[in-house]
Amino acid sequence: MHMFAAFYFVIILAIEDEWDFSYDELIKLWTLGALLIGLGALPAGWLSDRWSRSMMMVIMFFGMGISSIICGINEGKTSLFIGLSFLGLFCSIYHPVGVAWVVNSYKKKGKALGINGIFGGVGIGSGAFIAGTLVNLFGWQFAFIIPGILSILISIILFILIQLKLLSFKNISSEVLDEKHPSSQLILVAIILLTAMFGLGLTFQITQATLPKLLDLRIDNITTYKIGVVVALIYGMSGLMSLIGGILADKFSLKKIYVIGLLGQVPCLFFIASLTGIPLIIVCLMAVLFNSSILPAENILLAKFTPEKHHGLIYGVKFIVAFGAGPIAIIFIAKVYEFTSEFSVLFFLSSLIMFLIAILALFLPVKNNN
Repeated sequence: MHMFAAFYFVIILAIEDEWDFSYDELIKLWTLGALLIGLGALPAGWLSDRWSRSMMMVIMFFGMGISSIICGINEGKTSLFIGLSFLGLFCSIYHPVGVAWVVNSYKKKGKALGINGIFGGVGIGSGAFIAGTLVNLFGWQFAFIIPGILSILISIILFILIQLKLLSFKNISSEVLDEKHPSSQLILVAIILLTAMFGLGLTFQITQATLPKLLDLRIDNITTYKIGVVVALIYGMSGLMSLIGGILADKFSLKKIYVIGLLGQVPCLFFIASLTGIPLIIVCLMAVLFNSSILPAENILLAKFTPEKHHGLIYGVKFIVAFGAGPIAIIFIAKVYEFTSEFSVLFFLSSLIMFLIAILALFLPVKNNN
């Protein structure tokens, strides 16, 4: 899912050259897809709570595959827009369904989410690397088509495993997270976490979407393939940081991990606004590492304050907020680039947002041993 949600940001560089459209025109084609990743999360989570999380994953893989193939065989901006929009819709299934699936399947929640996060980082990174490689070898159309075919095959394999009862069709529940909290705490946690997740989603989308173009602008003589490699390394390493953050979340204060991870992003985003060359790559890596480190803690915090039977729904709410920031980010990116041909303003803004969210997170009503 992370691969499919990220590879257009590299493929767009090849389409830009072939179709002779500007970057801001082409990035806007992902606006509805980015919106649907958020909007689709709520119904996907709600349905998975009442039906089957494993079967929802089958639908996700199949739908992403078909949508990606549509993008690859398109003949213009309209058909590419349609394919990307459906791709966003099917990508929306993963977070509310997959995270709830993992959280309720293991006792060590942080470690499990951290391992899961490795593949999220690898997915984003491989999206850039695979897209860059396929564009270089076969052209941008096959950068959509080949992953699409593989996704359909995975959906078939997953369906067979469920039919053979090697994977459970029914949802698994966890009693470890069954905690009671007063309504006043629930309201405060909801306000803080939803605000934080919107801000995190906005800055994450800005970084992920602009990184390939940022490298293209600020590093001389870098090819699409090399851009793909750099982005792959950055997000691949971020997956490892997610595991470290998950292990820490099982042992230390969730609140402290969350606040430190937020504050760590502030200087990184600030310096991304102006650096070039190798220093730019290093601060981009640091920003992404801090962002990844707090995701297991955030997901456990949500689970602790929500009954298990509503986990899919609450993660749907989380990701409708987080990815709902996606189209806003895309519009900001397009407008800022249209007027400045750069992204510095966006990263100064992102740094300020992270600082304000970190201050807000200090008021989370979480015990020190949580």
